[in-house]
Amino acid sequence: MTALSFPRGGIILDLIEAKSIFTPASGFIARGGFDWTCNPYLGCTFGCLYCYAAYLPQNRRPVSEWGKWLSVKSNAVELARKQANKVAGEAVYMSSVTDPYLPAERSQMLTRGILEAMLPHQPQLVIQTRGPLVIRDIDLLQQFDHLRVNLSIPSDSEDVRKRFEPKAPPLDQRWLAIEKLRAAGVPVGICVTPTLPIMDAIAFANRISQANAAVVVTQDFHAAQGFGADTGHEALAIRDELRWGRAEYQHFVKVLSSKMHIYEGEAGFFPPPKK
Repeated sequence: MTALSFPRGGIILDLIEAKSIFTPASGFIARGGFDWTCNPYLGCTFGCLYCYAAYLPQNRRPVSEWGKWLSVKSNAVELARKQANKVAGEAVYMSSVTDPYLPAERSQMLTRGILEAMLPHQPQLVIQTRGPLVIRDIDLLQQFDHLRVNLSIPSDSEDVRKRFEPKAPPLDQRWLAIEKLRAAGVPVGICVTPTLPIMDAIAFANRISQANAAVVVTQDFHAAQGFGADTGHEALAIRDELRWGRAEYQHFVKVLSSKMHIYEGEAGFFPPPKK
């Protein structure tokens, strides 16, 4: 139901009308204890080479086009206002097939509008993002009783990050977002998922431990038979070029787990506990 399609900054942007904004959870999200998913957008302009969402049924475009298009649910906020009562007190994962804090969110403000609609109904809410724009909404996040913001920090190396996430925000901006969220009293999760090649496991583990995150999750580089869906052949080729494998991942996990409790893969994706 595309209303409009036009290129913007090299991205094909579609405006669509959705039938619903809250979808019953499925897959690893349902197994983690979530009742609903909420996706203000379809597609993701960060275009991470390893992203499992590119291989899910919701993506009806060629995998090779992942990161080059975005569908904006123009009626998302209106739907959220009408439907938010059904997620009252239930566990919501935002988002499962997109990032709620893409650059488009600066102008579209769908995520913020949905948060405003959900706030009176107080769901158990996890926001999954690699977008530092999340700090814009601290004023709303502080008002949720059961909330966690999961930030993706998949490596300690900006050079590595650029190879796998060419359009995503720099790591230092994400670390700064974590600091600001923590200072504001907003619970934070750190997701080293998937765990990209790491240059200094000890220093990285120390930085993560010092962040005092509510949850820390690691995940080995997934493929079709593993966690999630699939990952891109280009990402796997870069991983192999950088000589990052199971042994290197396990070494990092051993170092990190010596400093704190961590979760691996699916086990780390669960709703914030009720107080």
